[in-house]
Amino acid sequence: MCGFSACILLLEASINGSGGGGGGGAKGLAADLQASLRLITHRGPDDTGIWISANEQVGLAHCRLSINDLSSAGRQPLHNSDDRIHAVVNGEIYDYDRLRHECETLQNYPFQSDSDSELVLALYSIYGAPDFLTHLRGEFAFVLYDARQGAQRVIAARDRYGIKPLVYTRLGSKLLLASEAKAFLPLGWKPRWDVRAIVDAGWMFDDRTLFRGVRKLLPGHYLDITEHDDVRQVKYWDSEYEDKSKLETRTIDEMVSGVRERLIESVRLRLRADVPVGIYLSGGIDSSAIAGIVTELARKEKVKIGNEEATRVTCFSVAFPETSGFDESHIAERTAAWLGVKTIKKTITEETLAQDFADAVFHCEHHHFDLNFVAKFALSTLPREHGVKVVLTGEGADEHFAGYPYFPAEFLREADEALPDSPLAQNSGLRSAMFTAAEREMKAIWRGAGATAYEDNAATSPSMAGVGATAMSDNLLAWHPTATIFAPWLQSRQGSHDCRRTVLDSHASDVQAKMRSQWHPLHTAMYMWNKNALPN
Repeated sequence: MCGFSACILLLEASINGSGGGGGGGAKGLAADLQASLRLITHRGPDDTGIWISANEQVGLAHCRLSINDLSSAGRQPLHNSDDRIHAVVNGEIYDYDRLRHECETLQNYPFQSDSDSELVLALYSIYGAPDFLTHLRGEFAFVLYDARQGAQRVIAARDRYGIKPLVYTRLGSKLLLASEAKAFLPLGWKPRWDVRAIVDAGWMFDDRTLFRGVRKLLPGHYLDITEHDDVRQVKYWDSEYEDKSKLETRTIDEMVSGVRERLIESVRLRLRADVPVGIYLSGGIDSSAIAGIVTELARKEKVKIGNEEATRVTCFSVAFPETSGFDESHIAERTAAWLGVKTIKKTITEETLAQDFADAVFHCEHHHFDLNFVAKFALSTLPREHGVKVVLTGEGADEHFAGYPYFPAEFLREADEALPDSPLAQNSGLRSAMFTAAEREMKAIWRGAGATAYEDNAATSPSMAGVGATAMSDNLLAWHPTATIFAPWLQSRQGSHDCRRTVLDSHASDVQAKMRSQWHPLHTAMYMWNKNALPN
C-alpha cells in the first residue's frame, strides 16, 4: 500500500487571494504536506514526493511502497505528458498489461512509466469523468487534479468495495483528503470525537467517522470538486442481484465452472508485481484455495509469483495457544504440506495481543468488536521481515459466498424461487424448521459473546426494506455497545433512537425497495454486510 495527503484551496479563498499553505505560501504548504506524510510513512516507506500547483491552489503529497516499476519513473505525484493532469494513487490497478496495451495502441497515450498507477491518468485523459472509473479494476484510492483551462476539477475516488481508505474534511477554505485522518494534523486539523456517530453507530454504517467533521468516501463513490467550489460525493458503482423470481437456467456444473474461471483469473492478475508475492494461509477454505491456485499456476503454467519464477510459494500463518480454542495452525500446516509450499508462522499470545494493541488501533483509527485486527497487525510484520512486500489473502470470501454464521438463516428465510425444484423450495416445512434452528443458533452465538442489546428489543417501526433487512441490522449491531454503557447525559440526548434506523438509512430508498421485494433475503444480508462491515 501507499499513502497520500492532499490540500485543495476552494474557490472562495483563491478569490480573496489567500494561498493554500496557511500563510506560508508554497514553501509553507510543502512543509505541512511533508509533515503530513511523516505521520503515515508506514504506508509507503520507499519514497516520498510533493507537488504544488503554480497558483498554490492544489497540493498533492505521496509516500510510496514500490510494487510495480521500482524505478524513479514510478514516483508520485504522477503527471501526464503535457503536465496538466496530476494524481496521487494508493493501491493497485489490475489487468494492467491489457489496459496499457489498449491505451497505447488504440488511443496513442504516451506513458511516462511502467507503473500501474499511471493508468488513472491515462484512462481519465481518454474517457474523462466519470466514464474512466468503469475501466478501473482493482483496490485503489486516488486524488486527481485536472488543471486544463476550462476543465479545472479535482476527482477523488475509492474502489468498489472500499479496500483502500480515503477520508476528507473541510477546514476553513481548505478541503483536506488523505489515506488516514492523522495526516490532517500538520495541516491545522484539531481532532474531536463525533459523539453522535459513536453512539448511534454512524461511524460504521454511513460516511461518518469517529472524528467530528471527518468523512469517509464511500466504496464505489467519487468526490467531484469543480472550480465553482462545488463538492459532491457521487456513486459510480453498486452491487446488483438478480430478481429472486427469475428462474436459474445454468446447471450446477456451469455455476462451479464459472466461479473457478473467475477466481483463477483474479488470482492470476494479482500475481503481477516487480517484487516477491506471498500468501496469508489460515485453516480456512478461502486462503487454502488461493494457495492452491497460485501453486497450480506456478507449476503448470509457469506463471511468475511476483518477480520470481518459483514453484514454491511462501505462506504466512498465525498460531494461537492450543487451549485458546482458536488455533488453526495445524490445519494450515497440513494444507501447506499437501501443496508443498513453505510456511512461516507467528505465535500470538495474550501478551503479544496486549503489546500490539495500541499500534493496531493507531493504524486502524477506530475501535473493533474483537482482537482479530490486532492479530492481523502482528501477522503483517512477518512478510516484510522476510522480504515479501505483497500478500494475497482470502478476505472477502465469506462475504461473497455466505460463509458467516448469520447468513444461513437469511438463506432459509424464503424459498429460492430461482430453483423451484430444489428440496428446500419443495418442502416449506423443512425450510421453516431449519430457519428457526439457524436463527436460534445465531442468537445463542451472540448471547455467548455478551451481545444481547437487540435480542429482545423489537424494532420500533416496520422497515421499508423488509423483515430480512431488519434482522440483518440486528446482526450488524450485535457488537455495538448497549446504550447503558454511555454517560447519562448521552443516553438522555440519544433518547429512544433505534440504531437499526442508522443501518437502514445508510441505504438509498431504491436499494431498500429492492431489499423488500426484488432481492432474496440472503442477497439483502450480503449487500448490507459488504456495504457496512467489510469496508470498515
